[in-house]
Amino acid sequence: MNHSEKSVPKVSIIIPVYNGSNYLKEAVDSALAQTYRHIEVIVINDGSQDEGATERIALSYGDKIRYFRKENDGVASALNFGIKKMEGSYFSWLSHDDLYEKTKIEDQINFISSFKTDDTIVACNVCVLFSSGIKKKEYIDKKTFEYFDIFLATSASVGVNGCSLLIPKKALIENSGFNPNLPVTQDYDLWFRLKDRYKFVLLEKPLVISRRHEMQDSVLKRELMVEAGDILHSGFLNNISYERFEKYFSDNKANIKHTWNNYCLYKTRGYIKTASIILKNILRYYYENDVERFYKVFRSEVCSIVESNNKLSNLDRRRIVQEYDKLIDNKKIIPMIIPQVFNKSSLSETRIRKITRRYIQSIKQDGVYLTGEKVVRKVLRKIRRK
Repeated sequence: MNHSEKSVPKVSIIIPVYNGSNYLKEAVDSALAQTYRHIEVIVINDGSQDEGATERIALSYGDKIRYFRKENDGVASALNFGIKKMEGSYFSWLSHDDLYEKTKIEDQINFISSFKTDDTIVACNVCVLFSSGIKKKEYIDKKTFEYFDIFLATSASVGVNGCSLLIPKKALIENSGFNPNLPVTQDYDLWFRLKDRYKFVLLEKPLVISRRHEMQDSVLKRELMVEAGDILHSGFLNNISYERFEKYFSDNKANIKHTWNNYCLYKTRGYIKTASIILKNILRYYYENDVERFYKVFRSEVCSIVESNNKLSNLDRRRIVQEYDKLIDNKKIIPMIIPQVFNKSSLSETRIRKITRRYIQSIKQDGVYLTGEKVVRKVLRKIRRK
């Protein structure tokens, strides 16, 4: 990079598109309207099958944009193609159905230049545009963003929108770009690979308008999104130590509440492995810092995780068992999480001792998690009989 390129770096805005004639023109117009003028706009037609509608729109811009057509192979492949063709030193992704605010690139270049390093990636906030025309600004939790690994792994409500980022080209080259074998999680996979070498910083302005509509992959491929997303996020979490979570929780009281809210979202959406690992870290923190809250949370959540157990493989179940066994003192837990079993008004001391011994034996054989499941099922059977 020469001196001129350092002072006024060129930014490549890359727009991958497949059958996107409905929104492409608006996206290209928003890219060309940037107040930062040292840009190039590259449109990658990923083998559209719409009787040439997408191509006609792209070609109508003439030499205002650079246009390429390739065989269909997915968004990751189209983005990687664009990265190979780009001439800029910074990469900015724009989905064909999204829009940039006119100062998006200028604001981010000014912000990133303040760090005086080319090892920085800048994100911004996003305004969601619904099909009804209603707009809603979504703000990233700044405190969590400072713990970027935890943010990537746990933020189910407002995460990193790929179009919000401004990324040095060298970062993409060093990490081989997007993984084409991940059709719906290629973005977060790359951000997680980048995080150790590059610092992600947040510009809090909402500079991207992200559409929500019925033709998006998040709608059309919902089951695949849940399955692949659960694998990805649980993998992220398995690479983050409890000590890291402990520091994050202790740093700000709002952080554990934020994590709890996202745990609930993941659980509701069917990300069971991800939810289980988040819950494990929350429980361990409470066990060490607020034991009464620990027992309350454990007792309330074991049933909901059990109800979703049909989505877990035997290997997943065993891993969860092992994690919970590490977490708590086995001999103490059953009387605390299932207090109704130990109600002295209805049971003799001898009966209580027998039940306790049986549960402890069950814990040794099956682990806390599966023992809790057995108890829940037994209680539910009794309720049904009544």
